[in-house]
Parts: sequence; structure tokens; C-alpha cells
Amino acid sequence: MIAAQGRKRRAACLAVCFFLVLALPGLVSGTQLRLTSDTLLQSFKRDLPDAPGQKALPVYQYLQIDYGDREDANLTFHGYGWMRVNLGDDYFEETTTGEILYGYLEYDSPTLDFVGRLGRFYVFEGVANEVVDGLYGRSQLPHGLTLSAYAGQPAALSSTNGRRGDYVFGGRISQHRTSLYEVGLSYKTLANDGGNDEHFAGFDSFVFLPGRVSLQGSSVYNLKTDGWAEHFYELRLPLGPLEVRPFYQKYRFDDFFIETDSSAFPFRFLAGTGNTLEVMGAEAFLYVDERLELAGVYKHYEYGKRFGDADYYSLIATWKMKILSQVGIELGRMDGDQARDRFSLARGYFYWDMRPWFVTGDAILVDYDRAIFGKDQAWFASLGFGQGFMGDRLKLKFSLDYSDDPYLDNNFRTTLAAHYLFGN
Repeated sequence: MIAAQGRKRRAACLAVCFFLVLALPGLVSGTQLRLTSDTLLQSFKRDLPDAPGQKALPVYQYLQIDYGDREDANLTFHGYGWMRVNLGDDYFEETTTGEILYGYLEYDSPTLDFVGRLGRFYVFEGVANEVVDGLYGRSQLPHGLTLSAYAGQPAALSSTNGRRGDYVFGGRISQHRTSLYEVGLSYKTLANDGGNDEHFAGFDSFVFLPGRVSLQGSSVYNLKTDGWAEHFYELRLPLGPLEVRPFYQKYRFDDFFIETDSSAFPFRFLAGTGNTLEVMGAEAFLYVDERLELAGVYKHYEYGKRFGDADYYSLIATWKMKILSQVGIELGRMDGDQARDRFSLARGYFYWDMRPWFVTGDAILVDYDRAIFGKDQAWFASLGFGQGFMGDRLKLKFSLDYSDDPYLDNNFRTTLAAHYLFGN
């Protein structure tokens, strides 16, 4: 009886979400509102220690709202969030949950060369990769200078011992010359419960060289541990229909991972291991014609301690038909010192557009040189089909996924998805 009442409440909550998605466009001027809704209904089974074969029927609702025209109005609003309701059993610890991923007011003044944000927003500048509840500003200055700054509370730490004493602030200053270069310096400090958990400074650059060659990269320094945390550099070499991209990456675990009780760093246990990781290699893209594209990837992984070294090779071919239809195949090989890093990979995928219908498919086979938990292969296959309505403003898709690997036996999952777009 109680379970039935819970399902009714969850169904009612979901019905309210659908009502808001359908009714909101009619309540606000359509010329100023853009609404994107994605609804996913999944069905799968899970084996729990005390209840094997439990069925789960979660419904996910993703909603993006953009209000205001950036070209005609200085003040706009942007929001995005998600919600989950489980219509089946109580497999999820929190049956009904959700989160506002971002929601902020933006002031954009072309005459003043200034952009300001208030609310919850993403910051991807220099050493910053944060969701911040606070203020953000960016301004274009004379002589090619750009200055940006942000301050507030880190959203990722809101569930870690409350928000008292949590803060984050930082900024970036850059200088550029059009079609020549851009260089920047950035800084970030973050505290959880008043303790200085993160203290980073960084350098980034993008340089245009003769012959349409470009070099980009960044380096991050951990001011708290007094060591280089990360380096990444990539060179792009266009050679007619061929483009080659050699790259180099290096990570020092003691400086990259934060050894604190912070939910924002789930891999903090790697800090203190003294390990390093270097990744070097190249990607190549050959555009044979308008329909055929070939790609090759080589990556060399080198650890300072443990895990050993590994090399990955991959060849990818994609054939495009019509406008959206395409078929692709990928063949890869990983050769490493560890048994788990020695396997071959084969993948095939397609997207077939038959307006208003479309069909998608994806299949992956991984063959291990040595069995893992008694299995020497891993499978994944997905087949889906759907149809667009109202000029593709509404798309419905049904997909069936199957996987079987050393960690999960015969896993079936079905998904019914609805994508709805309102506005220009």
C-alpha cells in the first residue's frame, strides 16, 4: 500500500513536470523564450544483495531555458537543470532528486565591451573549471587586453559539511593580436569549510604560425604543493587534405589531485602516491572527399610508478551519405605492461536519416588477451529508432541497449526519449 502511494506521488510529480514543459511557452512571449526539453524513460534490472532482479524505472527530465535576445537586449536569463523520478522500486537511494546545473542573469553591453553574470554559472577560463554561485565579469580593455574575474561559493561543495566557510575566487588576464596569438595568465583559490583546499596559477596560449599551422597549450602550477600539476600542448599541421595533430600531456598526481575531504575530487586517493603520467602521440585526419573521412590515433601512456606503460593505436573510417546519414568503423589495439591494458577493440556505428524517421546503431567488441573475472570479451550493442514531428521541433526515440562484460552479466536497458524545442 505504501509503495503504491509512493508510485502515485512520483507519477504526480512527473505529470507536473510535463505540464510545465507544455504550458510554459504559452505563458511567456515566444519571441523572447527558447525552451529545450529532454525527457528520458529508462527500464533495467539490478541485482541487490537482499533483492535480486529488482526492476528500476527512472524518468529523467532535463530542461534548458533561455530568455531574451542577446542581439537586441542587454539583459538575458539562462537556466538548465535536471530531475529524476523513479516509477519502479526504490533502487535509487534518493527516489526523487534533481539539481540546477546553472541559472544566471547575464548583462552584455557591446558598447562597453563588458559581460556580467549573477547566479549559478560555469567558468572555463585558464585554471578554472568550476560551477560558481556568485558573480562574474569580463571586459575588453585597450591594446588587446581582456580581464575576467569571478567570486562566490563552489556549487560542487554544497553537500560537504554545509556551505559555511566555502568560497572560490579567481580570474584571468590575456593579451591577443587578431590572427597572430593569444596568451593568458590565470589564478584560482577555493576553500571548503574555511580551509584553503585549492590554490592554482596557470599559463595558456594559442599561436598562429605560417602555413595555417597553430600551437596551443596550457600549464597549471599548484601553489599549495609547490609543483607543476599539468601540462598540455598540441600542434596542428594542415597538409592539404591531411591534418596532423601531435600532442603532449603530463600530470603529477601529488599536484593534480587534491588530498582533502572534498566531494569535488573523487580521485583524491591518488594524491600522495608520487606517481606521474605522461601521454604523448598524434592524431591524423584525412578528408578524402566530401563523403569519406579517415582518422588515425596513436597514444603512448607512461607512468612514473606502478601501472607500467601502454600504447594505443586506432584507425577510424567514416562514410557520410546525404546530409546527416553516416556509417563508421573503428579498429583499435592497446598494448600495455598490465594484463588489463592488453586488448583489441572493434566498433561499428551508423545513423540513417529517412525523414521524418531515423535509425541509429552502435556495437563495440573488446577482446582481452587474458581473461578478467573469467571473461575474455566485453560486448556492447545499441539499436534505436525515432521520428521527428513539427519540423523536428519534437523528436521521439526508442533504443535498446545490451552489454556483457567482466563486471556485469547480460545487462539490458531500454530508453524512451522525447526531445522538444520551443523558440527560435
